[in-house]
Amino acid sequence: MKYRKRNERCHEKKSNKDTVNKLELTNRNSNQIIRRRQRNHVNNRRQPGPMQYVFYAILNTDLHMNRGTAAANIAVGLMLLYNIIDTDQVKCQYIDSWTKNGQRIVILKGYDHRHLKYLQQEVKFIALGTYAVRQRWGRNKATIVLTVFGQKEDLEDVFEGLTYLR
Repeated sequence: MKYRKRNERCHEKKSNKDTVNKLELTNRNSNQIIRRRQRNHVNNRRQPGPMQYVFYAILNTDLHMNRGTAAANIAVGLMLLYNIIDTDQVKCQYIDSWTKNGQRIVILKGYDHRHLKYLQQEVKFIALGTYAVRQRWGRNKATIVLTVFGQKEDLEDVFEGLTYLR
């Protein structure tokens, strides 16, 4: 008697499991598909962390120079700013964070000398460091490259209207 009741109860439970709603079945399948995609998905984009640091280099495009000269001036500006920040005992930890997060460098087009001066004043209190590469012609002095180092989130607002240098 007891054996029959147990079997009946087990069969009742099984019969309840067999009658699954179609909506539940589709939700279960979609959840399984989503889990599989998440397991197999490889994220190749850098996720902006809370403290992602970036070097920006803004080139003065008003001065006509060939690609080699422009690249050399950008490299000089980046290296000098890197050395200035790296020798500072407080700011060198930000360089370490920059190297761990992919060493991102963004090169943008600036319009002219006045525009670079304006950008330097805008990022004066936001950036961790700035350096301007200047060239002298007689009595005239023009900024060729402005290099800036700081947090990506803060500097994106200032440089959002500028285009990438190609």
